[in-house]
Amino acid sequence: MTRLTLNGVRLAFCHLDQPRAAAEGAAPKYSAVLIVPKDHAQLDELKNAIREAATEKFGAKKPAGLKNPMRDGDEIDAETSERVKGPEFANAYYVSATSKKPVEIIVGKSKAPASDPDHYRSGHYASVKVATFGYDVSGSKGVALGLNSIWLTKRGEPLGGAAEPWAEVEAEDFSGVLQKVAGQAPSDDDIF
Repeated sequence: MTRLTLNGVRLAFCHLDQPRAAAEGAAPKYSAVLIVPKDHAQLDELKNAIREAATEKFGAKKPAGLKNPMRDGDEIDAETSERVKGPEFANAYYVSATSKKPVEIIVGKSKAPASDPDHYRSGHYASVKVATFGYDVSGSKGVALGLNSIWLTKRGEPLGGAAEPWAEVEAEDFSGVLQKVAGQAPSDDDIF
């Protein structure tokens, strides 16, 4: 298991105030999708953590069909020739991170615990502590990300049909700790 903190990622599909089952009969979990720009300074660190988790679980020779948690936000549906994900996923990768237990969420410079329902919305930017691990469950093998804690660093426009458009509200910087994401785009080499 490799632990890392991803700085300056955007949160989507947040289920942080109440756990949600991903499928009927599945255990409910707290979760968020992390949108990671393709030029993010920590992209190689994330890819290496995924590789390490796969090697730790499965050894040097990876099994066929090993599921990679990292997805391409620019993927095009072959049948419709349209983007699979919305525009907020453009030029980015995305990964889902989950936890069986409530996730610590702190806000801004004060690092106060999240208390406003707004803190649990998709669209905000954050530093997120995750752990990568390999799994082998009922014939499904791959690498997943455990969600440990979230530090909300910048307010973002809500995703998914919020009642009030944030474009009309001046963006509030929660803390000024959002790190610039810079660096070279990674090669298209496979994660594994």
